[in-house]
Formats: sequence, structure tokens, C-alpha cells
Amino acid sequence: MPEAGLMPLVAATSLTMALLLAAAFHRGRAALAALTLLWLQGCLGGLAMLGVPPASGQLIEAALILTPWTLLLIVLFAETPLLSMRGLLILVVLGLQSAIGLSLPPEWWDRLWQLERLPATLLPVDVREWSGMPAPGAGAWVAAFGVLLAAGRLLLRRDPVDAGLVLALLTAAVLPSWVLSGGAAWPLLAAVGFGLLASAGYASYRMAFLDALTGLPGRRLLDEKLARLGRRYAVAMVDVDHFKKFNDTHGHEVGDQVLKLVASMLRRHFGRHAYRYGGEEFTVVFPGRAMDRAEERCEAFRDAMAARKLVLRSPDRGAGKAGRKSTKRSRARGRNSVGITLSIGVATRTGDHRGPEAVIKSADEALYKAKQAGRNRVVVAGRKPAKRKVAQPA
Repeated sequence: MPEAGLMPLVAATSLTMALLLAAAFHRGRAALAALTLLWLQGCLGGLAMLGVPPASGQLIEAALILTPWTLLLIVLFAETPLLSMRGLLILVVLGLQSAIGLSLPPEWWDRLWQLERLPATLLPVDVREWSGMPAPGAGAWVAAFGVLLAAGRLLLRRDPVDAGLVLALLTAAVLPSWVLSGGAAWPLLAAVGFGLLASAGYASYRMAFLDALTGLPGRRLLDEKLARLGRRYAVAMVDVDHFKKFNDTHGHEVGDQVLKLVASMLRRHFGRHAYRYGGEEFTVVFPGRAMDRAEERCEAFRDAMAARKLVLRSPDRGAGKAGRKSTKRSRARGRNSVGITLSIGVATRTGDHRGPEAVIKSADEALYKAKQAGRNRVVVAGRKPAKRKVAQPA
């Protein structure tokens, strides 16, 4: 199994980089997956350049068929630092797998090998011979189950680490048949190493630059965006009206729902130009010619937001029959939803406000005037707020 050349070094390098980056940013599941695959590469003889001796045939087989089980265990973990009890558990598991491959009596190993290959023997001969490789055994089916779990978590939680775990499990599923038929493992391990590196890197980027609650870019990316803008741009500061009242009346969980809904609407109307500034305040940047329609687009967004209702999750959910009756009464009275209005201040870069900080300050002052004038309105810096009757949220 050991093979001279560049690819084993590339595979080991990519997996080591993924391990170090994931560990540095506390993405323990990605780090543990990279560690498991580094152990697999060592068992396959792919660390000979580091002086690791070639493995015996039994250890190679053990590593190939047991790696999917280890990766499935990692998928089942909640996110964890590398140096944790879960990380220690994986080290113990890898040690036990090494012991099985090195010291298990051959007759016992033969029985385990028969169990591993049992699913393959249940397939029709034509199917087994179709690919020209050994049919998948139990480890491949375990890996497939792990792929489904990781893909489901990826869809639900949008964690990039799960994308890397899907790739790792797919690789672990095909490696036994691929290697036993004479294929080289190093290109596959190198690919999954770069996949884990990319997923851990993107997860770290999200942690550093994206707001955890709303998913919008945060202040760091806003500052970078403003620093790159030319001479023509506008900035809108958006604030949720009566946000403290939402928290005091309905609780912080409802307050978080409000912020998520506003962020969702901002993303729908303004795309990548919307940012979370802090608290209940958001920022929209209108670069170049987009500034000419800034007020009009903000008015359209304010109208759309005022027309939306936030459906409240019942605090009595799961409280039995009495809770369900309470929920029905609440719905009958129309108290299961609330309206949300926004105050918006818009400012453009002018001779008096050249720097981004000055433009934001000017937009913030316009926002303050919008709130003084009755809320639920757009005010442009340098103009008097329009006098009109404003409907308050239900």
C-alpha cells in the first residue's frame, strides 16, 4: 500500500491543515474528521515520508472498514472543541481500532470480516460485478447513513462543517472497494482534506463576520464595504420601532423572532447590501447609482414590513389540553400575531459628510428625527419629516 510520489504528501498536508484550522477556530467535528482520516492514511502506509512504517494487511482492512463508524460517531456529536471529552473519546476509538487491526487473532478477524462483507453477499451477482470493484460492505452502508444525517443537519442548520463531513463520509464509503481493487487512496484523501479545510475555513469566516442571530454581515464587513466605496453612495439606518416594548411584553425570544424577520426582509429587498449594525439597528448601503433610488426603495421596504405580521409561537405549546384551549382563545382574540414598523434615516455622501463615519452619523440623526416625528417613516438627512398620521403596530 505505501506509495512513493507527491500525492501522499499532498493528502497528508491537506488533512493536517484542515485539522489545525478547525482546531484553532473550535470546529472540533471537522478537526476530529481530519484526525481520523490522517490515522487512516497512516494505516494505509501514506505517512512513510514521516517515518511511519507500513501497516499489516489486517490493520489496513480494519482501518478501511472501521473508519465509517468513527465518522458516523463524529456526525452525531454536537459541535465541540478538539480538546474535549468527545475528542478524547475519538482518540480512544482510534486506539481500539488500531489494537483490533494489530493484535486481534486471525480467526476472530476472519469472522468479523465475514460480517463486514455480509451485505455485499446479499447483492445479486450482476450488481456485484457491474462496477468491477468489490461490492460495498457494512461500512459503506454505515457511511451512507452518516451522509443522510450530515446532509439533513446541513439543510437545517446551514453549518458548513456538515458539508465537509458529507464529503468525508462519501470518501470513507468508497475507499474499501476502491483500495481493495487496486486504486490509490491518496487523491481521494487529498480531495476530502481540501474539502474539510474549505468547510472549516468558511465556518470560521461566518463566525467572525456574520451575525449569529440573523445571518446578516456584521460591523466588520460593513466597515470594509464603506472603505471601498467611491464618491457616490447613500446609507440607510433602519431601526425597529418599540423594540424594547416587544421584549418587555412578549419576552426576548419574541424579540429575536422580530430581528430575524426584519433581517429576512432586508435580505429579500436589498440582498448583500444589508448589514446588522447592532441591537435592533440595521444598515443598508446604496453604492453608485443605487443612491438615486435609496429613498424610494426604503419606502417600499418600510411599506412591505408594515404589512407583515409576526405569528407568535404560543408559550402554552406542549402544555396539554389546558394549554391548547388557551391557545385557541388567544387566536380567537387575534393576539397570536403582532405588527412591526420601522423608522429609517437616509443620508448621502456630500461635501460636508465625506467620510463613512460622517455619513452614518448623518443617517442616524435622520433616523432620530423619524422617531421624533411619530415612527414608521423614512426621513432623508437635510429634509423635514413629512407630517402624516402613522398607524401603530397591532
